[in-house]
Amino acid sequence: MLQRIINFLNDLRPRQILMLAVGAAVLMLITIYFGINYAIKEKTIVIPSAEEKAPPPPPEVTKTAVVVAKTTILPRTRIQESMIQMKELPDDVLPEGAIKSFNDVLNVQVKVTIFAGDVLTIQKVFADKSAEGFIGTIPPDCRAVSINVNEITGVAGFAKPGDFVDLLLSERSEYSATTSVLLQNVPLLSINQDMGNGMLDENNGGSAISNPTIATFALRPDDALKLISASKLGEIYMSLRPATPYSNYVDTVEYTFESVNSPNRTQATPVPAIPEGQFAPIPQLPAEPPVPKIEIIQGDQIVQSAHEDPVPAQASPGISRSPSGTNPPLPVIPSGQPAQRNPYENSPASAALDSLPLSKARAITGG
Repeated sequence: MLQRIINFLNDLRPRQILMLAVGAAVLMLITIYFGINYAIKEKTIVIPSAEEKAPPPPPEVTKTAVVVAKTTILPRTRIQESMIQMKELPDDVLPEGAIKSFNDVLNVQVKVTIFAGDVLTIQKVFADKSAEGFIGTIPPDCRAVSINVNEITGVAGFAKPGDFVDLLLSERSEYSATTSVLLQNVPLLSINQDMGNGMLDENNGGSAISNPTIATFALRPDDALKLISASKLGEIYMSLRPATPYSNYVDTVEYTFESVNSPNRTQATPVPAIPEGQFAPIPQLPAEPPVPKIEIIQGDQIVQSAHEDPVPAQASPGISRSPSGTNPPLPVIPSGQPAQRNPYENSPASAALDSLPLSKARAITGG
């Protein structure tokens, strides 16, 4: 190949060789020009301004106060204030469900081991007390106490877990029975080991617990002792409270009912028996008070003295008194003749008698 090129150049005339040399020089110049221009653009240095020279500020970090364990907390341990503390941590490192308040975890039972410095989360503690089982339903200051009940003392099964009841003590002696209010506003935790789900009587519309036998209450320790002691003296009745009572507590009262055979019972006064064939005696009415005596004056004569028995001064013509003191029949007046006038009519004595009551006037005149 090289020999051919040499032979080709030897065959060229001087003029052709010159033209070839000029073309090669021009091509070389163009190549050099573009090469230098490209190299200058690549090596251009941009000088930044004063504002562009300052470094950009770091991004702002937000923090949140969360509950952190001060010491290692073992499972089923109730969290106390001395075991935890508040600490601010960046939001981007906080775990999901981080607890941000002391009150949310105080006296709550831990579910798993929490090491010192760990952030407390909902997943690590018992956020729901129902997860603790039956003991989670007992208030912190109370104890669970059970007594025997039946369909009568247990309000026919209508008292359900979560209701509030009053406990009544019924004591019975030989001739009397006494019932008193023992405890009031007591929370009912369970019936027949049922905490509120199931155990409903389907035949009764699911409104009552079938055959209640054991009732469990939440009571303070002193009330628990009181209930146990009272259950040995008599029978305990549950009294179901309404949803919205007028008051949570009423005055403690008791009621005693005595038997008719009790020797201390007050006996009624017996009614005397009336012999057969006889009538009951008629009670005597009180005597009327004595009628005051007055003097009757006719003209210038005293017809009746205040010291004499009241008798008529003079009987009217045609009128007489019977010996028994009863009024005689009126005299018969012939037709066509006027009745005889009373000689004492319009007299002072008649006016005095008219002013007296009828009963007193009859006593004076004897009529």
